[in-house]
Amino acid sequence: MARDLDKIFKPRTIAMVGASNVPSKWGSFLLVNLMAGGFPRERIFPVNPREKSIHGIPAYPSVAELPETPDLAIITTPAHTVPGLLQECARRGITHVVVISSNFSEVGEEGARLERELVRVATDLGLTVVGPNTMGVVNAAHNLYAVGAPVQLRPGKISFVSQSGNVGANLLGWTMNQGIGFGKFVGSGNEALLQASDYMDYFGEDPETSLILAYLEGVDDGRKLMEVISRTSLGKPVIVIKSGRTEEGSRAAMSHTGSLAGSDEVYDAAFRQCGAVRADTSQEMLDLAKSFERLPLPAGDRLGIITLGGGWGVLATDATSMAGLRLAELDRDVTEVCDRLLPPFWSHGNPVDLVGNIYMETHLAILEAMAASPQVDAMVVLGSLGTGTIIGLNVLVSQNLIMEMSDDALKSFFTELKERNLNLLGRAKELMRTYGKPIVFVEMQFIGEENLRDLEAGETVIFTAPEKAAGILAKMLRYRRFLQRMGVDRAWANPG
Repeated sequence: MARDLDKIFKPRTIAMVGASNVPSKWGSFLLVNLMAGGFPRERIFPVNPREKSIHGIPAYPSVAELPETPDLAIITTPAHTVPGLLQECARRGITHVVVISSNFSEVGEEGARLERELVRVATDLGLTVVGPNTMGVVNAAHNLYAVGAPVQLRPGKISFVSQSGNVGANLLGWTMNQGIGFGKFVGSGNEALLQASDYMDYFGEDPETSLILAYLEGVDDGRKLMEVISRTSLGKPVIVIKSGRTEEGSRAAMSHTGSLAGSDEVYDAAFRQCGAVRADTSQEMLDLAKSFERLPLPAGDRLGIITLGGGWGVLATDATSMAGLRLAELDRDVTEVCDRLLPPFWSHGNPVDLVGNIYMETHLAILEAMAASPQVDAMVVLGSLGTGTIIGLNVLVSQNLIMEMSDDALKSFFTELKERNLNLLGRAKELMRTYGKPIVFVEMQFIGEENLRDLEAGETVIFTAPEKAAGILAKMLRYRRFLQRMGVDRAWANPG
C-alpha cells in the first residue's frame, strides 16, 4: 500500500480534469493553489475541451490528448461525469486519481448509485482513487498543494488524514498560525475505495512521517483500523479526534460523508487498546501534535511545578490531580537550591513558589535541580517567561519613562526581553535532552499568539493555561505506558 500511494503524494506530473478559468469553480482555485504552492507549471496538464489555456497553462481537450501519461489525475467535474472519466484515465494509462467532485453517497440514493458505479469502474480497471467528495492532498516537502484551501505550511514530519475536508483545511490553517510543521494531508472524503486506515498505513511506513493525525467521523471496517493503529503506534504516535460522540453528532456525520459514527464508548475502548492518543477537541489535537513532536515522553506521573506566584500554583495542583497525575516530592538537592536562592517564606514544597523572584539565574537553577531529581518525571513552569516583561514595564511606568522612550528604544527593550526568554527556553531544551523529561511552559499574559509562536520556534511548548499542560502530559504518559506494555519503551515518541 505504501508504494501504491506514492503517486498520490509524490506525483511528477498531474492532469487537472475540469480545470477552469472561472474563479468560483473548484477547477480554478485548486489549480491556482497548486501553482502557488510551487508545483512546476510545466508538469501540470489542464483538461478542458472549451479552453485553449487556463491560468496561463496550455489546456488539452481530453485526457486522451495529453502529451504524456501523468502520474496523477485530479477530477473536479460533476459527479455524473466521473465514472466515464475514470475509464478515460485507465485507457490513457493513469492509475491514480483524486476525485474532488461531490454529490455522491452523502446526498441521497442517486448519489449513492453513482458512487457504487465509481467503485465498480475503479475496481474493474485497477485504479487507486481518493474520495470522492475530498478536499484534496498536500505534500509540503514536494510542493504539492492540490487542495481547495490556500494553505502554505511550515515543513515538518506530521501527516494528517481527515474525513472532513473543511475540518482538515481549517486545522492546517491553524498550524500556519501556530508554527506547527506539517508534511502530508489528505481529505479521505466518502472513502469509496481508500479508507482512512489505508492512509494511516501508508504514513506508518513513510520515512517522511514521524507523527500521524486523524479526524474520523465513522469507520466501516473497525477491525482493519485497529490493526493498522496497533501496528503503527508502536513506531509513531497516532493522534485521533473522533466526532459524532453524541446522538446528534452521529446524525450529522451520516449526512456529511455518509459515515455511520457508531458507539463512542466502543471507539474509546478500541483507541486505548490499540495505542491511539485520543484528542477531545480540535485544538487539543494540535497541542498534542506539537508536544509529541517536541517533548520527551514522561516516564511516570510525578509532576514538578515551578510558579512565579502561589495562586497559579494552586490551579496547577488542581489540574495535576484532575489529569490523573500527582505532585512529585522534592528531594534534598532541590530543597537546598530553593533554600539558598529564595526567601525563607518560600512554599517549602511542590509547587515551588518563586514568590515573584525576577532573576533568571534563580529560575534556571531551580529548573535544573528539578530536572536532575530522580523524584520528578515532568515539569511545568508557570510565569517565568513573562517575568521580565512584567517587572520591566512596571519600572518604566513607575519612573514615567515609557511615554518618553523612542520607538527604537522600546524595540530594543522588547528585543532584550525576547533574548532573555529564548535563553531560558534554550536551556530547557538542553535539559530535556540530558534527562529525557518534558518541560512545559505556561504563560497567561504578555505573550500573544505571534510572540508565542516565535518563542516556541518549532522546538519548545508553551501553553496559556496549566490545565492544558497537565492534560497533555497525562496523555503522553498514557502513550508511553502503552509502549511499555507492548515491550517497546523509549524516552522520545520520535527517536532521533
